[in-house]
Amino acid sequence: MKKFILVLMLMCSVSVYAQQTQKEKIEAVRVLFQQYFNEKNAEKIYSLAGEDFKKEIAEDAFTGICENQLFPLGSLNEVVLENFTNGVNRYKAVFEGAVLNMFLSLDSSGKLQTFLFKPYKEPVVNKKVSVLSGNALQTPLDKNVDSIIQSYIRDASTSGVSIGILKDGKTYIYHYGETKKGNKQLPDNNSIYEIGSVSKTFTAILLADAFKKNKIKLTDEVNKYLPDSIPALQQENKPVTIQMLINHSSAIPRMPDNFMQPDIDEDNPYKMYDKQDLFSYLKNLQLKRAPGKTYEYSNTAVGLLGVILENIYKKSYNELISDVICKPLGLTDTKQLLAAADQQRFVQGYTATGEASGAWDFQSLAAAGAIRSTITDMLLYLQANLDTKNKTLNEAIQLTHIPTFENGGNTVAMAWHILKPDNQKIIFHNGETGGFHSYMAFNQAKKYGVVILSNCAMGMEEQGNKLIHYLDNN
Repeated sequence: MKKFILVLMLMCSVSVYAQQTQKEKIEAVRVLFQQYFNEKNAEKIYSLAGEDFKKEIAEDAFTGICENQLFPLGSLNEVVLENFTNGVNRYKAVFEGAVLNMFLSLDSSGKLQTFLFKPYKEPVVNKKVSVLSGNALQTPLDKNVDSIIQSYIRDASTSGVSIGILKDGKTYIYHYGETKKGNKQLPDNNSIYEIGSVSKTFTAILLADAFKKNKIKLTDEVNKYLPDSIPALQQENKPVTIQMLINHSSAIPRMPDNFMQPDIDEDNPYKMYDKQDLFSYLKNLQLKRAPGKTYEYSNTAVGLLGVILENIYKKSYNELISDVICKPLGLTDTKQLLAAADQQRFVQGYTATGEASGAWDFQSLAAAGAIRSTITDMLLYLQANLDTKNKTLNEAIQLTHIPTFENGGNTVAMAWHILKPDNQKIIFHNGETGGFHSYMAFNQAKKYGVVILSNCAMGMEEQGNKLIHYLDNN
């Protein structure tokens, strides 16, 4: 069960405007789980699970876990919601014989996706000491940023945050906290963070640029670029296309079912998953539904797209990012692989519960979340997405902003999610790895945007959303 959960708690992208509803949906399933648990009915609990869950663990194995590990804990007497982060509710679960942390999340169909128990840890009281800050607190923007970010940076789990804002052609940068807990070193413009799934937007530009150069068609069937040994990726006579890989409509599951290797490093889970593993998975993949009809966020699909682009260009993902995007845009510190000289600027990451985390390295799924960057570079990247007159990569970048799929309240362009609060068009993506969280959102029409980089995996979508709202109204 531990290994299963690791798969499902990897990088995600959640609409910041739908999180409250999602939390309430999880809570409704939690109530049912508690009822079925106290009835000692493993079959009914299993009925709450989604298809990805059931692919990872068969009903008889799940029943064995319930009967041998969970039911002996006695009645589940009390469940208290402690936190909601990145689509996952964390509870304090009080059994007759133990107190555990319980983690629950749902898939797109409203079924259990994450189902995890860990030894209970008492919430740590938020920081009482003053938090390091580079905010001068002089302008209304300064003060608003400070008021918004304090709730995040003062949480006991967090460490450091860098915030970048573009508005009316001006750049604003703020730093809070520490690069490593206890070192009293404030992050700066050159501090390097993992950006997680925001990497997918870079992959989207690679695809758009390849399309503009006639190296690939968005309507091409994916199998055109795969080994002949891989059967056609299709369902109901509808093939998976290249565009479906980048807009999460491919019907390819979020994570490959062979991702969990016997020797997997939980602190660095992607490191050993190579192209051979990915192709082996695709050889046996049978899609559960027709492609192009349903939104299902998929690291597997975007990772596969990266492999296809590598094969087309005969270059690694790191080389493609450097040659196609970073050099033209002047991004000097944005890369998959860090040189030895960069390591001293690479900040320590922390889990959403405040534990030190290892850095994440990638092979075949690099395109889904492998990039590291600084707030300086990410502001340049934001500017490139805002500036429609910039000739450098402009056509490719603008192509990534055009919606290509809409389903179940999700409007997706090429990687980017399109949000429409108050009739505004906000282009958005977030990212998460084991020890980092990232947020990027912008309004191209009004020329403002926000980037937030944190060396803690605890989400800060709420803070990002508030900053976007402030910029829209000031």
